[in-house]
Amino acid sequence: MPATPHVRTGLAIALLALLAVVQPGAQSNPTFPADRVLTHREQATHVRGWVERRFDTLLPMLMKRTGLDMWIVISREYNDDPVFRSMAPLTTFSSRRRTILVFSLADDRVERFSVGRFDYDRLFTLVQTPNDGQWEGLRKLVDARNPATIGVNTSNAWNHADGLTANERDQLVATLGPAHAGRIRSAEMLAVGWLEAKLPEETAAYRHVMTVAHQIIREAFSNAVITPGVTTTDDVVWWMRQRVATLGLGSWFHPSVSIQRAGGEVPASRIILPGDMLHTDFGIVYLGFSTDTQHNAYVLRPGETAAPEGLRRALAQANALQDIVMDEIRPGRTGNEILAASLARMREGRINGTVYSHPIGLHGHGAGPLIGLWDYQDGVPGRGDARIIPGMWWSIELQATTAVPEWGNQQIRMA
Repeated sequence: MPATPHVRTGLAIALLALLAVVQPGAQSNPTFPADRVLTHREQATHVRGWVERRFDTLLPMLMKRTGLDMWIVISREYNDDPVFRSMAPLTTFSSRRRTILVFSLADDRVERFSVGRFDYDRLFTLVQTPNDGQWEGLRKLVDARNPATIGVNTSNAWNHADGLTANERDQLVATLGPAHAGRIRSAEMLAVGWLEAKLPEETAAYRHVMTVAHQIIREAFSNAVITPGVTTTDDVVWWMRQRVATLGLGSWFHPSVSIQRAGGEVPASRIILPGDMLHTDFGIVYLGFSTDTQHNAYVLRPGETAAPEGLRRALAQANALQDIVMDEIRPGRTGNEILAASLARMREGRINGTVYSHPIGLHGHGAGPLIGLWDYQDGVPGRGDARIIPGMWWSIELQATTAVPEWGNQQIRMA
């Protein structure tokens, strides 16, 4: 949507970048139309196909890499393990009663079992048991496979890999008995590896997902939604949330819209006025993937055709910091190494900023290395020490603070 006379969207930074190898032509893939959101029925076909291909191509490698012969993922209705959604078709909204998924490494493939009553659209071989017989069914399956190592989702460092509750762990240990319980290990790096790895076709789809997110932001920051002097930031926030719902998309956090204004004081009413710089933090869930995008826009004053030079210079500072972080992200490096290198280059370039970038995809704050947190600019213990893998997606979140001469050298944050 082109910029309108009152709200100019040319002053904008989209703080999400893809670090992935994409097949040529992926952005113009006719499977993902530019003018509409896929129906749920269309999405279901894609999602199930991706889950099955991930099981067939990624999981054997990941289980070998982490040294686990068996992976047991246990969820209960309304208390799903964080990895469960990534293993289920679109027709499944949550686990049913108790869901026990078992993955058993057999040479170069992984056998997939669901112990209970549901095969989840035939993604799993059903080990059929009544609900009160699941633990017995699991024990028989483990006895038959006799794995040397059994992974379960427990972790201190990784929230994505800590889905096994205390009650279910107690029952699991009692079910397996001394013969197998001593073989239980944390599957934290298997769970993290599963969530952070992406298929090339998923990356092609994610470009479409991001296009939809940007279209919503562009419309929100236009005269179709904003009337300067009348519209409040809350009006725009609720418009964005309703637009997401109307399109049949999901959200993983409530959007925000804030104002920076010459003089620094923004009244409680937060009415958007000419001369304001707007900022939004916005995320959707579509095709099973989450987005996390920050954007800025400037509201033109009467007679203006562009944002003040000082604001454009501030944008250039933030863009330069984005480029630094993207240049430092390379497979094999840790998040803390990237953070330190980026901040050193930032200071050399006389940029006053902070870096707090994170993986994204199956979760908004995705599994994988953290590149700083807003309150951890010296490195993030644990999660910052993990290493980048090829094909990851990133939300490049950061801010640069710059003095704006036209605003009396007021310091503004370009995030």
